[in-house]
Amino acid sequence: MPRTPRTPEAVDAFRQQILDTALTIIVEKGFRELSMRKIAARLGVSATTLYNYFASRDELYFFIRIRGFELLHECLERAYALHDDPYRKLPAIVAEYLRFGLEQPDHYEVMFISRSVPKFLDCLGTPLEEVARREKETALRPFLFIARGIARHLGVDDAEARYQTTRLWTELNGIVSLYNSRLLREVTEDVDALTARLAEDICERMRE
Repeated sequence: MPRTPRTPEAVDAFRQQILDTALTIIVEKGFRELSMRKIAARLGVSATTLYNYFASRDELYFFIRIRGFELLHECLERAYALHDDPYRKLPAIVAEYLRFGLEQPDHYEVMFISRSVPKFLDCLGTPLEEVARREKETALRPFLFIARGIARHLGVDDAEARYQTTRLWTELNGIVSLYNSRLLREVTEDVDALTARLAEDICERMRE
Protein backbone atom coordinates (compact mmCIF):
# COMPACT_ATOMS: atom_id res chain seq x y z
CA MET A 1 0.00 0.00 0.00
CA PRO A 2 1.48 3.39 -0.98
CA ARG A 3 2.26 5.79 1.83
CA THR A 4 -0.18 8.62 2.43
CA PRO A 5 1.39 11.91 1.31
CA ARG A 6 2.23 14.31 4.11
CA THR A 7 -0.10 17.27 4.53
CA PRO A 8 1.36 20.75 3.91
CA GLU A 9 1.36 21.26 7.69
CA ALA A 10 3.29 18.02 8.19
CA VAL A 11 5.77 19.01 5.49
CA ASP A 12 6.40 22.36 7.18
CA ALA A 13 6.74 20.66 10.56
CA PHE A 14 9.31 18.18 9.26
CA ARG A 15 11.28 20.92 7.51
CA GLN A 16 11.36 22.65 10.87
CA GLN A 17 12.65 19.46 12.48
CA ILE A 18 15.41 19.25 9.90
CA LEU A 19 16.48 22.82 10.61
CA ASP A 20 16.30 22.31 14.38
CA THR A 21 18.41 19.17 14.11
CA ALA A 22 20.96 20.90 11.88
CA LEU A 23 21.29 23.72 14.39
CA THR A 24 21.69 21.24 17.24
CA ILE A 25 24.55 19.55 15.41
CA ILE A 26 26.18 22.91 14.72
CA VAL A 27 25.96 23.88 18.38
CA GLU A 28 27.18 20.50 19.64
CA LYS A 29 29.80 19.59 17.06
CA GLY A 30 30.54 22.71 15.05
CA PHE A 31 29.61 23.71 11.51
CA ARG A 32 32.24 21.50 9.86
CA GLU A 33 30.59 18.39 11.30
CA LEU A 34 27.23 19.14 9.71
CA SER A 35 26.13 16.82 6.91
CA MET A 36 22.86 15.60 5.48
CA ARG A 37 23.78 12.07 6.57
CA LYS A 38 24.21 13.12 10.22
CA ILE A 39 20.96 15.07 10.21
CA ALA A 40 19.13 12.08 8.73
CA ALA A 41 20.64 9.70 11.31
CA ARG A 42 19.33 11.82 14.17
CA LEU A 43 15.88 12.00 12.62
CA GLY A 44 15.78 8.27 11.87
CA VAL A 45 15.34 8.70 8.13
CA SER A 46 17.54 8.23 5.09
CA ALA A 47 19.68 11.07 3.76
CA THR A 48 17.73 10.75 0.51
CA THR A 49 14.56 11.67 2.38
CA LEU A 50 16.01 15.06 3.32
CA TYR A 51 16.38 15.99 -0.33
CA ASN A 52 12.58 15.87 -0.60
CA TYR A 53 12.58 18.92 1.70
CA PHE A 54 15.79 20.74 0.77
CA ALA A 55 17.20 20.58 -2.74
CA SER A 56 20.80 20.63 -1.56
CA ARG A 57 23.03 21.13 1.43
CA ASP A 58 23.68 24.68 0.22
CA GLU A 59 19.95 25.44 0.27
CA LEU A 60 19.81 24.07 3.82
CA TYR A 61 22.65 26.41 4.80
CA PHE A 62 20.66 29.38 3.54
CA PHE A 63 17.65 28.37 5.62
CA ILE A 64 19.87 27.94 8.69
CA ARG A 65 21.13 31.48 8.20
CA ILE A 66 17.59 32.76 7.62
CA ARG A 67 16.60 31.25 10.96
CA GLY A 68 19.62 32.83 12.64
CA PHE A 69 18.91 36.32 11.32
CA GLU A 70 15.26 36.02 12.31
CA LEU A 71 16.33 35.07 15.82
CA LEU A 72 18.88 37.90 16.01
CA HIS A 73 16.27 40.41 14.89
CA GLU A 74 13.81 39.19 17.51
CA CYS A 75 16.47 39.42 20.23
CA LEU A 76 17.40 42.98 19.26
CA GLU A 77 13.77 44.06 19.17
CA ARG A 78 13.16 42.65 22.65
CA ALA A 79 16.27 44.32 24.08
CA TYR A 80 15.30 47.65 22.51
CA ALA A 81 11.72 47.48 23.82
CA LEU A 82 12.82 46.79 27.41
CA HIS A 83 13.85 50.41 27.98
CA ASP A 84 11.95 53.68 27.76
CA ASP A 85 15.07 55.78 28.23
CA PRO A 86 16.59 56.41 24.76
CA TYR A 87 20.06 56.54 26.33
CA ARG A 88 19.63 52.89 27.29
CA LYS A 89 18.02 51.57 24.12
CA LEU A 90 21.10 51.60 21.87
CA PRO A 91 23.45 50.22 24.58
CA ALA A 92 20.89 47.44 25.09
CA ILE A 93 21.17 46.57 21.40
CA VAL A 94 24.98 46.50 21.66
CA ALA A 95 24.83 44.18 24.67
CA GLU A 96 22.27 41.88 23.02
CA TYR A 97 24.26 41.58 19.79
CA LEU A 98 27.33 40.57 21.78
CA ARG A 99 25.33 38.12 23.88
CA PHE A 100 23.94 36.47 20.76
CA GLY A 101 27.36 36.16 19.14
CA LEU A 102 29.19 34.92 22.22
CA GLU A 103 26.54 32.44 23.35
CA GLN A 104 25.93 30.97 19.88
CA PRO A 105 29.42 30.98 18.32
CA ASP A 106 28.83 28.21 15.78
CA HIS A 107 25.54 29.64 14.55
CA TYR A 108 27.13 33.09 14.42
CA GLU A 109 29.99 31.72 12.34
CA VAL A 110 27.58 30.29 9.77
CA MET A 111 25.75 33.62 9.60
CA PHE A 112 28.66 36.04 9.44
CA ILE A 113 32.10 34.50 9.17
CA SER A 114 32.34 31.17 7.35
CA ARG A 115 33.71 31.40 3.82
CA SER A 116 32.63 27.84 3.00
CA VAL A 117 28.92 28.62 2.67
CA PRO A 118 27.50 30.33 -0.44
CA LYS A 119 26.54 34.00 -0.35
CA PHE A 120 23.94 35.90 -2.36
CA LEU A 121 26.32 37.16 -5.06
CA ASP A 122 27.60 33.61 -5.57
CA CYS A 123 24.11 32.45 -6.47
CA LEU A 124 23.00 34.94 -9.09
CA GLY A 125 21.71 33.07 -12.12
CA THR A 126 21.62 29.73 -10.27
CA PRO A 127 18.75 27.66 -8.78
CA LEU A 128 19.74 29.07 -5.37
CA GLU A 129 19.15 32.70 -6.33
CA GLU A 130 15.62 32.90 -4.90
CA VAL A 131 16.48 31.47 -1.47
CA ALA A 132 19.71 33.49 -1.43
CA ARG A 133 17.72 36.67 -2.05
CA ARG A 134 15.36 35.77 0.79
CA GLU A 135 18.34 35.18 3.07
CA LYS A 136 19.83 38.55 2.14
CA GLU A 137 16.55 40.35 2.85
CA THR A 138 16.24 38.60 6.22
CA ALA A 139 19.87 39.37 7.06
CA LEU A 140 19.26 43.07 6.42
CA ARG A 141 16.39 43.29 8.91
CA PRO A 142 18.59 43.55 12.04
CA PHE A 143 20.83 46.04 10.21
CA LEU A 144 17.93 48.27 9.17
CA PHE A 145 16.34 47.99 12.61
CA ILE A 146 19.51 49.33 14.23
CA ALA A 147 19.86 52.02 11.55
CA ARG A 148 16.34 53.28 12.26
CA GLY A 149 17.11 53.40 15.98
CA ILE A 150 20.31 55.35 15.36
CA ALA A 151 18.53 57.79 13.05
CA ARG A 152 15.81 58.32 15.65
CA HIS A 153 17.95 58.68 18.76
CA LEU A 154 21.04 60.36 17.35
CA GLY A 155 19.13 62.72 15.06
CA VAL A 156 21.03 61.87 11.88
CA ASP A 157 19.83 61.30 8.32
CA ASP A 158 19.42 57.84 6.77
CA ALA A 159 22.79 57.84 5.02
CA GLU A 160 24.64 58.72 8.21
CA ALA A 161 22.57 56.21 10.20
CA ARG A 162 23.56 53.44 7.77
CA TYR A 163 27.20 54.46 8.01
CA GLN A 164 27.07 54.48 11.82
CA THR A 165 25.31 51.09 11.78
CA THR A 166 27.99 49.67 9.49
CA ARG A 167 30.67 51.08 11.79
CA LEU A 168 28.94 49.57 14.81
CA TRP A 169 28.53 46.21 13.07
CA THR A 170 32.21 46.00 12.11
CA GLU A 171 33.21 46.81 15.68
CA LEU A 172 30.87 44.29 17.26
CA ASN A 173 31.70 41.61 14.71
CA GLY A 174 35.38 42.18 15.46
CA ILE A 175 34.80 41.68 19.17
CA VAL A 176 32.70 38.55 18.66
CA SER A 177 35.07 36.93 16.16
CA LEU A 178 38.19 37.65 18.26
CA TYR A 179 36.46 36.42 21.42
CA ASN A 180 35.16 33.24 19.82
CA SER A 181 38.49 32.47 18.16
CA ARG A 182 40.12 32.84 21.62
CA LEU A 183 42.61 35.34 20.20
CA LEU A 184 41.64 37.93 22.84
CA ARG A 185 42.99 35.50 25.44
CA GLU A 186 46.42 36.04 23.94
CA VAL A 187 46.40 39.69 25.02
CA THR A 188 44.56 39.56 28.36
CA GLU A 189 43.70 37.10 31.08
CA ASP A 190 40.35 38.72 31.83
CA VAL A 191 38.79 38.56 28.39
CA ASP A 192 35.26 39.14 29.71
CA ALA A 193 36.30 42.39 31.40
CA LEU A 194 38.00 43.53 28.20
CA THR A 195 34.91 42.69 26.15
CA ALA A 196 32.68 44.61 28.58
CA ARG A 197 35.00 47.63 28.41
CA LEU A 198 35.06 47.60 24.62
CA ALA A 199 31.26 47.46 24.56
CA GLU A 200 31.01 50.30 27.09
CA ASP A 201 33.37 52.44 25.03
CA ILE A 202 31.12 51.94 22.01
CA CYS A 203 28.03 52.85 24.04
CA GLU A 204 29.71 55.91 25.53
CA ARG A 205 30.61 57.17 22.08
CA MET A 206 27.01 56.75 20.98
CA ARG A 207 25.70 58.56 24.05
CA GLU A 208 28.00 61.48 23.35
